[in-house]
Amino acid sequence: MPKNSQTTALILGISTFVMWGVFPIYFKMLEHASALEVLAHRIIWSVVFLLIFIKYKNRIRTLQEILHNKKTLKTLFITGLFIASNWGIYIYAVNSDQILESGLGYFINPLFSMLLGAIFLKERLNLAGKISVFLVFIAIAIQIYSLGKLPFISIILPASFAIYGLLKKKLAVPSMEGLFVETMLLFPFALLYGLFLCGSGSAEFGLNHLAPIFIFSGIVTVLPLITFNLAAQKLSLSTLGFMQYISPTMQILIAVFMYGENLDFYKIISFIIIWIGIAIVSIDNLKGAKNG
Repeated sequence: MPKNSQTTALILGISTFVMWGVFPIYFKMLEHASALEVLAHRIIWSVVFLLIFIKYKNRIRTLQEILHNKKTLKTLFITGLFIASNWGIYIYAVNSDQILESGLGYFINPLFSMLLGAIFLKERLNLAGKISVFLVFIAIAIQIYSLGKLPFISIILPASFAIYGLLKKKLAVPSMEGLFVETMLLFPFALLYGLFLCGSGSAEFGLNHLAPIFIFSGIVTVLPLITFNLAAQKLSLSTLGFMQYISPTMQILIAVFMYGENLDFYKIISFIIIWIGIAIVSIDNLKGAKNG
């Protein structure tokens, strides 16, 4: 691979995860709106900007093929519900000062995906994978002990995204077209809810200074996906695997140093255990890549 091409891919990859890492700052600007209102607008404007992108890339024919497949549409409606749930819970976490919990969830996510792959796709978990998944359950148990209840956000965020990834892997549709159809199928519900809020006078979107932030939530959603897809074409999976921890690390730093969330003893222990699990899997993957 040409050196310039590799460098560009690295820059795009790092930029992608940095963009996802600063999501809390963006959605904090909408903290006075309900998570459902923000989610509705994220769906609405994602449809708009995804359609513009697909049209610009001349991929309408691929989109039409997906839209004419009823079985695929049914599955994409289900995956759409999972990704919308993931978005909604994340927005709720940010706007209710629980960014640390969301950061923990996104650290857990790759290990959750490994577990689902072993259960549903019969992917073999080696010793490193088994240890890492076991460490996830220890970290969750510590959070349960600390909170006195299930860490809802830290579990539902990675679970919803892991299930989403599992279903999409079986479906094998292009990511941008797939996301467009997912959001398009949810668009009528999001639009009706947005109109209801406007009609009842309880919509934050009606405030002039917030309207552009709502609208740009579509670009905020779509742009990292575009850069990720461009980077993924040139970078190895192991490189992307390391990069994905940029986002939750940034979120934790933002939560503690910008918004003053409390990183207590139990959270620190949980994060350390998760990082150990990540390190075990990462080292094992690197050894596998060298041997391969």
